[in-house]
Amino acid sequence: MSTMQLSPSIVSLADMRAVLESDLLSLAASAAGFGLLSHVSLFRTSFPVEDYLFVLFTIYAVAVLLTASAYIALTQFSVAQALLRVVLIASAFNTGLISSIGIYRLFFHRLHHFPGPVGAKLSRFYNAYLAGKDLQYNVEIARLHHEYGDFVRTGPREVCIVRKSAIPLLFGPQSKCSKSTWYAHISTNPKYCSVHHTRDHDDHRMRRKAWDRGFNVKSLGIYEPRVKSKADLLAAHIAKNLGQPIDVTAWTMFLSFDIMGDVGFGKDFHNLTTGVEHPAIKGVHDHMAAGATLLQVPWFLHILCRIPGAVSSYRSFFKWCADEIERKQKTWDANSYPEDVVSWLLKAYVEKSASAAPSRLALNEDSRAVIIAGSETTATTLATVLYYLARHQSVLAKLQRKLDEAMPGGEDDWSYDKVKDISFIDDIINETLRLRPAVMTGGYRVTPAEGLQVDEVHIPGDTIVFVPVQLIQTDERYYEEAKEFIPERWSEKRHEMRTDGAPFIPFLTGPYICPGKNLAMISLRTSISTIAQQYNFSFAPGETGEAFETGALDTFTTSLPPLQLAFQRREM
Repeated sequence: MSTMQLSPSIVSLADMRAVLESDLLSLAASAAGFGLLSHVSLFRTSFPVEDYLFVLFTIYAVAVLLTASAYIALTQFSVAQALLRVVLIASAFNTGLISSIGIYRLFFHRLHHFPGPVGAKLSRFYNAYLAGKDLQYNVEIARLHHEYGDFVRTGPREVCIVRKSAIPLLFGPQSKCSKSTWYAHISTNPKYCSVHHTRDHDDHRMRRKAWDRGFNVKSLGIYEPRVKSKADLLAAHIAKNLGQPIDVTAWTMFLSFDIMGDVGFGKDFHNLTTGVEHPAIKGVHDHMAAGATLLQVPWFLHILCRIPGAVSSYRSFFKWCADEIERKQKTWDANSYPEDVVSWLLKAYVEKSASAAPSRLALNEDSRAVIIAGSETTATTLATVLYYLARHQSVLAKLQRKLDEAMPGGEDDWSYDKVKDISFIDDIINETLRLRPAVMTGGYRVTPAEGLQVDEVHIPGDTIVFVPVQLIQTDERYYEEAKEFIPERWSEKRHEMRTDGAPFIPFLTGPYICPGKNLAMISLRTSISTIAQQYNFSFAPGETGEAFETGALDTFTTSLPPLQLAFQRREM
């Protein structure tokens, strides 16, 4: 009886041994066929592969390990021979899978008729190569459009569009497009990501309400004097270094992060008082280049983020944000009016509001977004404004005349109510954001199932699409003298230069418009007016501005080279 019970397992083991010891070519052919079958039966279906890639890779790794263990335990092969066979079988599977994917993407994919480089059609790692080569992906995208036209296939299922008619279709209030998997590099689950990264439209709509309360009119009124106090610290640093070169790229970054530390958390980073970048922020900046490259392959970055220690360089920043959330919660007073953005987010979370972050992890992610999104973008814009004013002294002189007219008493007469009525400041800001938007290529969306009609071109459903912001905002078809810095195109020359109706989306538009746009404008108006009212400035000796103009890096948000300016006190 016992012999009969054991015989099936003996036969099973014998059969397994026979399979493992069979002809290697037959095993490789079977593995390659299984790879092809995996592509057809899994990757070509509606199964959300990108949501389960970590699981699929785990299953693959376990299968390889089990095969290796079976070879070592059941066959007469040496360990080296067994491992060699496993490597060859795994390679055959990979070859079958990758070959099937490659052939499909090149010849049978729904986007096969769209022009673009072969490498981009095959894999997003080609985009990673372009993004990482010089860290100027915006320049690479411009080159591709010059070569291939307005519609370029920039990924296996991605099309880049340079048509203004595409903007409302992708970003407008009635858009049927959703956020792409680019936003899933942190998590594919909206319960664990920031409001910026959630791809669930209803989740974003509800959570956005808590953010909007943090940027309402009353809150902005609370923030205004605190922004001014930080701008005055920068002006004081300039006063101590008159005639000396000042790296405005660094100091505008110090200013912006100190503003967002205060307005965002009610906490001071002390960048302006020490002249040294806070360690938590430095960890983020030091690795922006790697992040920009890996963001081109979001599924790969998502997997990396789940590997212990892979994001250790960001640990100090993550810990700072988490500690501040914990500190705020311990001293939370439900009866006090929130005086910073994170307090509004925490208020919703503590009160279990429908607009609250769905988990503590999501709240922590939101807090990080407050600092990064609110600081990087404003800093690069302010530095670029100062660059253009130093380069175009007539614009600086015109701005100073308007400041003097509005505030004849000089800096003692400064008030934000007077500053915000000087429309020429907004003209300068808008023209800077047109030429050098803080995000030069972002805003990835996915077309609805029925596809998208952009003028004469139909883009199939489930296609990732984006409009490169800088490229379309400097397109000669939509702007006169598109590459030139002419602030007046937003006011007295608006009709002459055909500005109305031209594409302008530095803060995006529609339901996903930047929630901090009004705070950014307050920070920029305050800083520009404070500096221009008190100082004349120009390029420092040896500085031409050429490196600053051509050396900007597309690290999702723009990273700028140093810019040395020299300041002199104005004689009123």
